[in-house]
Amino acid sequence: MVDFSPLLQTLSEKGMKMSDLRQVMSSSTQAKILKNHKVSDSKMRLGTLEKICTLLDVPVEKVIKITKD
Repeated sequence: MVDFSPLLQTLSEKGMKMSDLRQVMSSSTQAKILKNHKVSDSKMRLGTLEKICTLLDVPVEKVIKITKD
């Protein structure tokens, strides 16, 4: 399962909101993450993950963590 709670924490630390990621992530993906921080059927492209990390200037660990179902 992909857990996006690190992303929400990172955004908070940087004084940002999910909507600040509009340029690198669709609004439907943003809504899914906000609704349920753990997404079992997540199909985010690796390129999108890279763009998020680059935009926020953080390692991938500050965006997602992988957990057992």
